[in-house]
Amino acid sequence: MSTIVFVAFFGLYVAFLNIYSTSGWMSYEDADQEPTSRDLAVRTAFLNGDASVEERYDALFRYFLRGYMENVSDAGERVQYPGAPSAAGYEINGLEGYARTAILFAAWIHSGRDPVVSLGGEFGDVDLVRTVRDGLLAGTDPESEVFWGEPANFNQRTVEAADIARILWLTRSAIWDRLSDAERDQIGAWLAGFITVKVRDNNWHFFPLIVGMVLKDLGVQGVEVPTRHYQDFIAHYRGHGWFFDNPEGIDYYNAWGVSYELAWIRMIDPAFDADFIGQALEASTSNILHLISPKGIPIMGRSVCYRTAVPAPIVAEASAAGGHVDPGLARRALDAVWRHFVERGALADGQLTQGYYGDDLRFLDPYSGTGSCHWGLRSLVMAYVQPPDSPFWNAAARSLPVEVADYDLDLPKVGWRISGRRETGDITIEIPANADKRYPIAAHSLRMRVMENLAMRLFRPYNHAVKYDERFYSTAEPFPVRR
Repeated sequence: MSTIVFVAFFGLYVAFLNIYSTSGWMSYEDADQEPTSRDLAVRTAFLNGDASVEERYDALFRYFLRGYMENVSDAGERVQYPGAPSAAGYEINGLEGYARTAILFAAWIHSGRDPVVSLGGEFGDVDLVRTVRDGLLAGTDPESEVFWGEPANFNQRTVEAADIARILWLTRSAIWDRLSDAERDQIGAWLAGFITVKVRDNNWHFFPLIVGMVLKDLGVQGVEVPTRHYQDFIAHYRGHGWFFDNPEGIDYYNAWGVSYELAWIRMIDPAFDADFIGQALEASTSNILHLISPKGIPIMGRSVCYRTAVPAPIVAEASAAGGHVDPGLARRALDAVWRHFVERGALADGQLTQGYYGDDLRFLDPYSGTGSCHWGLRSLVMAYVQPPDSPFWNAAARSLPVEVADYDLDLPKVGWRISGRRETGDITIEIPANADKRYPIAAHSLRMRVMENLAMRLFRPYNHAVKYDERFYSTAEPFPVRR
């Protein structure tokens, strides 16, 4: 009898949590553990050395578009990919899935490519303009059941609002200019609320700034660009194009979360603090180029699933007026990164995996959910902003620094030494202030998994010391693949 009572009580407990949990824990679908035929097909197509650049990247673009279409909501405002949740909850995870993926389609539209893409099968011809537009209007409608929610202080929606603003900027002629006054007011009102919210004292300063800059550029009345956020962040400048980004300080957020944002500021308003931004991007992209090898990147720090975004500012710098990166070198950097990760299983279920190669919850941060890792698409966004006849897509590929010669870079203000060896292709980051020590990696243990299922909230290891406190980080042995 006691067993029956326990089972009944446990069943009621699970039902209660499912009903009252704000995270929607029971709504998540498990990711595939083994590559599907589609995963293998895109890997083969992208790695095909006999295919043209256009054919290879077209296969990648269609892969992400199909994954999007398979997981998008009926109204188009959220994309609920399979995988592990974040602490922000199911609805926010879906917003991330939309904002961080639809911006790739917005870049395609912006470039002048045909906005109707044929996927065949159940999806037929996909009208990217309609797909993106439907999501924007549904998500920003406060009267809708699928409303994205009101702006709030220190809230994840602020992060995604910046990408929503970028989507509008990229599709201005295709979407914004063709909306009714009421539709523009609706979208503008939702975004404007994020200009005045409080944010964390780190790369989050960029998000209200980007929203304000976009709305002003789109002609929305009464918008004040919150330049104080820009001043607050650049006060953390360390030199060499690198910034101290709270809470951890120095890591790859300088590529995918700082230099990327500076490149966007320059795109929206080329006159905005042009001298400083130009100098910072020249310095940062030079350093980032010295961190990319055909053998990968010497990853360190948090958010390792954003790994394919590392070359994003390099691609942006190559296409900018007066940029300091050769287009052929930028495309080589992009290609080296994507080849490395695609070859090693970073694609699954029509999305980027939640790890370094495959899914790995040992290093999936609590703020990262099913759509989060598509910040990794930022390098493709910067590539697809460029028209198909641009120098970026057509210039002859050039060799990366590590393919040309050995080097040793001393970045004292950053606290790094970067070395590259041409013979092996290996790149190493040395952090002299750290002890020459390797730290054990905590597993996402059975106990943690049981606790997650019982409490319906996250229990993941953080592994801070492994990410930040070791002396050496190398392409030869990336810490996320150690066991």
